[in-house]
Amino acid sequence: MRVFQQALEDGRQRFYRNLVYIEEPNYSELLLDYLRVFQQVNPNASMAYAYHPWSERSKAVLEEVQKLFPNLTLIDYLESERFLGYTFDGIVIDCLENFEPNFVGRLVDLVRGGGLVAVFTDDLTSPEKRFRKSIVRNGVIESHYENRFRRTFRSHQAVFAHIKGETEIRPFTEELPPPPKPKIPEKRFMPLKLHELSRTPDQNSALEAFRFLVGSGKRVLAVTAPRGRGKSAVTGLALAGLIRDRLEEGKSFSVAVTSPSAIGASQIFEFLTLGLKALGTGFRAKRNASNVIVEIRGEGFRAYWEPPETTLEDEADLLVVDEAAAIGMNYVENAVNSWKKVVLVTTVHGYEGSGKTFLRYLKKNLEERRIPTKWVSMTTPLRYSMRDPIERWLYDALLLDAEPSETLKDLRLLIYDKLDKEELFGNERLLREVYGIMVTAHYRNNPNDLMIMGDGVHHSVRALMAGDVPVGVIQTSDEGGLPKEMIDLALNGGTFDGDLIPDRLIKHVRLREFGEMRGWRVVRIAVVQELQDMGLGSIMLNMLVKEAEENGLDWVGSAFMADPRVLKFWIKNGFVPVHVAPRRNEKLGSYPIVVMRPISERGKRAVQIAAEVLKEKMLNVLHDVYFSMPPEIARLILMGTKVHRDVNVSKVFLDKAVAFLKGVSPYESSADAIHALVLKYFWDAMRDWSLSEEEEIALVAKVLQGRPWRFSTASLGSSRLELTQLIYDAVEKILQKYYGLTRESPMGLTLEDL
Repeated sequence: MRVFQQALEDGRQRFYRNLVYIEEPNYSELLLDYLRVFQQVNPNASMAYAYHPWSERSKAVLEEVQKLFPNLTLIDYLESERFLGYTFDGIVIDCLENFEPNFVGRLVDLVRGGGLVAVFTDDLTSPEKRFRKSIVRNGVIESHYENRFRRTFRSHQAVFAHIKGETEIRPFTEELPPPPKPKIPEKRFMPLKLHELSRTPDQNSALEAFRFLVGSGKRVLAVTAPRGRGKSAVTGLALAGLIRDRLEEGKSFSVAVTSPSAIGASQIFEFLTLGLKALGTGFRAKRNASNVIVEIRGEGFRAYWEPPETTLEDEADLLVVDEAAAIGMNYVENAVNSWKKVVLVTTVHGYEGSGKTFLRYLKKNLEERRIPTKWVSMTTPLRYSMRDPIERWLYDALLLDAEPSETLKDLRLLIYDKLDKEELFGNERLLREVYGIMVTAHYRNNPNDLMIMGDGVHHSVRALMAGDVPVGVIQTSDEGGLPKEMIDLALNGGTFDGDLIPDRLIKHVRLREFGEMRGWRVVRIAVVQELQDMGLGSIMLNMLVKEAEENGLDWVGSAFMADPRVLKFWIKNGFVPVHVAPRRNEKLGSYPIVVMRPISERGKRAVQIAAEVLKEKMLNVLHDVYFSMPPEIARLILMGTKVHRDVNVSKVFLDKAVAFLKGVSPYESSADAIHALVLKYFWDAMRDWSLSEEEEIALVAKVLQGRPWRFSTASLGSSRLELTQLIYDAVEKILQKYYGLTRESPMGLTLEDL
């Protein structure tokens, strides 16, 4: 323990962290030995203990740890998100009942430099572990992820590992840069007292960047950083400065803050209160039932939290979107349309995955729309030193920084092949490149996904290889072939792990065959960034469908968060929307959708029925259940189902529509007639003509969803005049194509006409 004690003392002096990992039958004894040494070095340490409170084995260890640290903070894994703004000298991560990568990534970040991360279990691959049990298929599960996780302790320093009788003692010996000191600019916009609360030059620079929002016209400020760089903190301080600036000008100021959850934005509000206190500005704070600040109000100003969709109909001087990548691009586009001043705060690397792809889409979107944007990047960690060894271990262990190969690819010969997962997880270069393609193409990945991919026997990985370099990847999951008992369970509202597509279709379409049939669900499909839009994704998908056909499967499908670009890709490749979740996923900011491409005759019949059920539901309840769905998504689903039904429109409605064209009947008076015509148009899958995409989206937003004019114009990025013209032009075309009626047609009916 002498080496460990010296490592702790060195860590405190140079502001880096140490890690203890224990996977032994005598875990409790070893853990307590290390914690006693830590207590000697840091007798006043603030400690946290993360665990599942229901675990009896954990309680026994916890009692001993509490004797050493009476003020121990207890963290229930399932509530760990609300501790993201906290900092401790040490944390014990209890993996006796559960090993879940998301939790590990989230909790390791809570420890400051000079501190200790202690992870312990008796057996990392025990079949009784909570998350592993969710991956088991037919009683079988692999351990590729855990085996690699153990190996990472051999290649990193500041690590003290005991793994099944083997010990790795690797104290940290590298040089570290001196901690950066704040640099307060001589000429500054923000008050000196706010700069004095900043801890790094990055925060000082970011604080001043908020001045950009004071300029005239529409403006977007994007603040990006890996986790733990203080971006939420500096945003809160900056809001205090903006409030002070407006109040000094004798103006009021209101700020709407949104995030996937109120807890997620808590640090912005905490530092806003800190900034207001430093400036001597009085305020009142309102907290919710979880003791999280959701509103701060003072004389002449107000800052408040709202769910993402609610902000699109709100009005304030500034909108702040925290963890923008987690909410999604659809919302961000609508927010930028609706609001004049927007701050987007997002994580580049973190336990929830990479936001780099989101940033790429965002930059492209803002550039195309020529919206003045200022980008602020923060790199200096607050809690620990630059190049902290435990941060480097965490990024390696969870592959938070995985990237595709930058090697020039020769595309003259591409080989599509199924990868052996044992070889994949044993080949560090290939694994990083394969997973890097997934991460950079899908910004909603998280560390749990890699464990599911590695350990699930029903999960397979295929790659499109240029030599030894992957340029495209498909991950699939075997689904279906369910016994009668599981089908009955689903029909009665029960749930089970895996078989996502059969479960959703059994519940919502009520066909037993969706449980009996077998298919492959595409979990992810991705192509390296520089080779996208070259048809490689479609090539892989067609190869997969051919392979599924050769294996006698009934279907290939996918389930994902609705996104226009992604949905267009699937529809283009012959996949049909068959299910949309009735509720929006608040954390991910979109509606989960299922698409399928049938192979067998039974599959084709079932998919046809499912598509008709979905289309009818969409047209019936867009104004209610799917009111918040982006109109572009709703349009793609309606057009992608390709199900036909004849719709008769009464002569009364036709006459009312002509009156609308003539300008003698306003939209509101003719809305019922227009609605009937729009239903006829979208049910018609046999016509050889179409309205423009903009006209179809306008009809969905205003006519089918019944959105207020302001909400409709914001979601479409148009004025009310432009939206009215789109609806007028669409109604005019529908009347002319179906009935030969125009604005010149005579009006008025008689009883004989009816």
